[in-house]
Amino acid sequence: ARDRPPPPSPEQIRRLRAWNSLDWALYSHLNRSFWRRAEKFGIARLRAEVSELRQRRRLLAGRCLRGGGPVPATAIPDGNLRPFQPPGGGKVLGFALREGLEPRERELCARMAMPELQYKDLLERAQFGGGNGSSG
Repeated sequence: ARDRPPPPSPEQIRRLRAWNSLDWALYSHLNRSFWRRAEKFGIARLRAEVSELRQRRRLLAGRCLRGGGPVPATAIPDGNLRPFQPPGGGKVLGFALREGLEPRERELCARMAMPELQYKDLLERAQFGGGNGSSG
């Protein structure tokens, strides 16, 4: 999660689309493809499943997270759960775990709250062992 900047103006949107025209064409194609598949799946069924997923996410956040949602990185005591802060960029938010979680529950919650770079490292260690995965 990131702090939200103000929304772009219509002129900024036009310029960004022109600058990123190939990305925009790919996004537009995939968006149309998604909605075709969603219609085949059933929009009502999709909405019901999304609603269930959101409910499960809320329950899990309430069970695992201090405050139930994202917090500034400086408010996360566990350094392994602090997200990378890019230089010159917006502040990336992260998740602080509730105190008093049992060890198994803490491990599960930590995996779900882990920022992408740390999670990538975790997956890499699981797949390739202690090295960095390169063969060179």
